[in-house]
Amino acid sequence: MKAEINIALREFHSSIRSKRFVVTLASYLFMIFFFTYSIRDELIQRAGQAEVAYTSLPLTGVDGNMVITPLSLLTTSNLSTILIFGSILGITLGADSINREIEEGTIKVLLSHPLYRDHLITGKFLGNALSLGLMISVGFVFSIAYLLLLGIPIDEASLIRSLIAAFVTLVYTTIFLSIGLAFSSILKRSEVSTLVAIVFVILLILVYPLVSPTLASKLVGEKPYCPSEYNENKKYDNKIDSCIAMKEWEKKRLLWERKLLTLTPTYHYGSLITYVFSGDELTQDYIPLEESLSFGIASLLIFLTELILPLALAYIRFATMDLK
Repeated sequence: MKAEINIALREFHSSIRSKRFVVTLASYLFMIFFFTYSIRDELIQRAGQAEVAYTSLPLTGVDGNMVITPLSLLTTSNLSTILIFGSILGITLGADSINREIEEGTIKVLLSHPLYRDHLITGKFLGNALSLGLMISVGFVFSIAYLLLLGIPIDEASLIRSLIAAFVTLVYTTIFLSIGLAFSSILKRSEVSTLVAIVFVILLILVYPLVSPTLASKLVGEKPYCPSEYNENKKYDNKIDSCIAMKEWEKKRLLWERKLLTLTPTYHYGSLITYVFSGDELTQDYIPLEESLSFGIASLLIFLTELILPLALAYIRFATMDLK
């Protein structure tokens, strides 16, 4: 375990000193400040208040009833930022972790010590995960400090749930870290693996959610013809809502769209965040935490599977690869 810790600390210090980390962190904080400042008036108006409202989370395809407090609003508003910057930083940190060491010849020096290959890759994963945790922590502290500077009180329930949301966010970013490690173990050149990793993130997070409605429409089949109806004013009017066939088609399309989105980590991330902040319209308060989190067990299991599988691939590939 000592070997993994030493490698992790080495990787952590190397990561946070890199231009990539500094630029990503600065951009992340700038975007948080921009979004936070843009809803400043709404945050002040909601000070000391809690309301359950139907909310959709951009880029995730997830929606539901969530408790809106200044802190929960700020946390969910920053979701789009962490979806992009967290995933890009996570996958790029992992994308050159292994092949860069091979290219520079430092991996032979490392393995000349009493160190197994699995120790090395575990240490690299933990070290880069610490870097991601630092970025998330800085963003979380910034959000809390901003609310306090505005004189907005922070309720305990929202603080606890925001901390849980921060942990879920860390797991989300480490999923992309493990994918990056898999790319780094498969592709020999670090420049190529980094480029492929960035393209992969763009396709998965930005492009795929946009094309999924079209894919769902193709899978459902041709849109049914909805005949015109004759209304009371003796005028023909084409009303989709009155067409049963169209209703059924749209229902199937939405179902397929949801199935397609479940293939992405962003969907399950959005689902878990929704469950963390879920609220009851009758009580206008949070659903008990143990009850709301129980709804997300399936998403959590898939979430962890998406984390473990690429990491396992990286382990297997690294254990058998030629380091010459």
